[in-house]
Amino acid sequence: MIFVIMKIGLAAFMLAGGIIKVFRVPFQVEHWRHYQYPLWFLTVTGILEIAGALAMTVGIWNRYAAFGAGALFVVLMAGAVHAHMFRARQSVFMTIPAMICLIVSIMIMIRELT
Repeated sequence: MIFVIMKIGLAAFMLAGGIIKVFRVPFQVEHWRHYQYPLWFLTVTGILEIAGALAMTVGIWNRYAAFGAGALFVVLMAGAVHAHMFRARQSVFMTIPAMICLIVSIMIMIRELT
């Protein structure tokens, strides 16, 4: 049951982040410029987050979907940590949400392998 809750929470968080990116909410655009990434990449990242959230939701019933979404989120969250720490030179505290999502994604992937 705990993994179902983790999947739902992760999917909801990533869906919200994806929507914010796709609709180019002003604060997110400002962050993206600070990271020095092109704005088209903001949209691509948002679409991937939304697709991953949908796959993670399907992953409640299908372990392959959960594993695939988890793998996608690992890549996205590793990129988020890199953007915060190395491109924007922000404090480690700014990476906490991405780190939590990264760890939860890894836990889900390991669970789906067993």
